[in-house]
Amino acid sequence: MGNNRSLFWQLVEKEHRKARSYCYRLTGGGDDGDDLYQESVVAAYNGFAGLREIVSFRPWFYRIINNNFKSRFRNPWWKRILSLLPEHENISRTENPSARYEARRRISKAFEVLSDDDRILVILAELEGWKISELAELTSKTEGTIKMRLSRARHKMRRRLRSRYSENLVGKYNRGMEKICFAAKPEKD
Repeated sequence: MGNNRSLFWQLVEKEHRKARSYCYRLTGGGDDGDDLYQESVVAAYNGFAGLREIVSFRPWFYRIINNNFKSRFRNPWWKRILSLLPEHENISRTENPSARYEARRRISKAFEVLSDDDRILVILAELEGWKISELAELTSKTEGTIKMRLSRARHKMRRRLRSRYSENLVGKYNRGMEKICFAAKPEKD
């Protein structure tokens, strides 16, 4: 791409809201999400000259975010305090937030069983709406591999939810429990 820095900022501007939201979801929001996003933009800016095709910008940029996330949060200490969803959100005084908090707590518990790579795939596919083909391009894997990994990750999450919350099922298989993994999507910026 050469040294066309104005082109870089145009491409980042197109992805800014989604990429920032993605960083918040990966880290649990707040300062960690901002830091991850800023570090990724700086790394992308520094490496932009090596990008060969403009159409590859989106997966290339998200690969940088993913690599920064994995490097930053690889330490087990961070994994203990890392939560999936933002700590603070605007809730009206008349709204009862307990159902929302319960859903978020269950989602956080379900995500605990996933590796960083699987968490990235599930968040991009389920919360960000990426297509299988886009995920395959991002990870340099085949579409079949991505489908298999997503299926296994969802299965792990369902199994975790069933084992943690089986007392609520009262002898029946509650199919709604499977869908709770993806029911409470965090709001975007």
